[in-house]
Amino acid sequence: MFSPRPRYRFYGTPNNYLTAARHVASGLVSRAKETDYIAMLENRVAEMADVKYAIAVPQARFGIYLALKHLIVPGQGVIVSPYTIYDVINMIICAGGQPIFCDIERDTCNIDPAAIETCLRTEGDNIGAVMVTHLHGLGCDMDRIGAICAERNVPIFEDAAQSFGARIDGRFLGSIGDVGVYSFGRAKNINGFYGGMLVTDNQELADFIRAELAGLDFEDGAKLAKRIAHCLVGDLMTFPPLFAPLTFRLFKLGALNDVKAVNRLVQTEADPIYRDHIPPAYQRRLSPMQARIIYDQLFTVDDQSAERLSYARIYNDGLRDLNGLRLPPFREDGSHIYLQYPIQLAERWEFVRYMMRHGRDLAIQHMGNASELEIFSAHHRHCPQTQQTADECVILPTYPGYGKKDVEANVEVIRAYFMSRS
Repeated sequence: MFSPRPRYRFYGTPNNYLTAARHVASGLVSRAKETDYIAMLENRVAEMADVKYAIAVPQARFGIYLALKHLIVPGQGVIVSPYTIYDVINMIICAGGQPIFCDIERDTCNIDPAAIETCLRTEGDNIGAVMVTHLHGLGCDMDRIGAICAERNVPIFEDAAQSFGARIDGRFLGSIGDVGVYSFGRAKNINGFYGGMLVTDNQELADFIRAELAGLDFEDGAKLAKRIAHCLVGDLMTFPPLFAPLTFRLFKLGALNDVKAVNRLVQTEADPIYRDHIPPAYQRRLSPMQARIIYDQLFTVDDQSAERLSYARIYNDGLRDLNGLRLPPFREDGSHIYLQYPIQLAERWEFVRYMMRHGRDLAIQHMGNASELEIFSAHHRHCPQTQQTADECVILPTYPGYGKKDVEANVEVIRAYFMSRS
């Protein structure tokens, strides 16, 4: 039995809360003289990604909507992985597109280039864009996907929401296709409570997006205050001195006894909602306060990626010989930043319960197979690799500060689980 460490912790620092509290309490979340922080943030991200234009957006999903609204003609298909959050699919629909689900690769959890090629061949001129999702911090096969799309002159949209700081051959994910999006949400490696960034070299696209944003208000202070309070509660519940005697006991109770009211506390995709129009709450601009918080975190990205890579190395070395356990590719070239370390195995709930009985806190991957959701039944496609992955994926912790000893403890208990079944 080990002393448990939390499955997740929000990124950021206590100073984030102090900055946010000061601005929210004083009603100065969007004060005009601080709008330079937005320009500073955009310029810094453009420099890091080596692109001409970086445009702050209130949420990554709203950025997806804005970019697709320009890229596609209403009614065109958008090729997309079904292994994503449901609201990404909603953004395609809101932009006038038709989601064309293409299956994924089991090992990478990313969209399969061969499936993209098949969809492009069968759908012909109906495809307006290909959206690739660099899931868990792992870059898709952009060389192959780029060649496939270039042959048919189809633009590529990179969803790099989970992959800020990852690189392929030195190029930032998000900057390789025609347009890319990053997320600065509460669960990402840069936490602005909400927030995102579009990057592109396309001036026409950049001008269109800026024009769309120009007439919008800054993010609502009350909404931000609610999100900040939620993050603070989450940080307190996962604060190690409180987590073991309090929060872990609750999570363990939920997992071992199938207490749905408890398990739903960590299930963010439990109630999918269909949208064909953008909600007014999405139609905002990133606030200067958020830009200031995000900007300060940009300088620690690579160090944090290196720490996560060191944990991934321990997982890979300690688990790669276990039959029946599927691991992600191990890469040290910067193309995988291991925002999370996904493993796949049969009977995953039995596995998670075993781990929790032995003092290890793990998460079931919250995403499922969007092509099988009832709300998207009109766009259903059979994606067997996605379905199997959605049924078997478990997330091992990699966040900075988790600790080498706890990674090693996870490996030890996982190995004991497989030995118990042999």
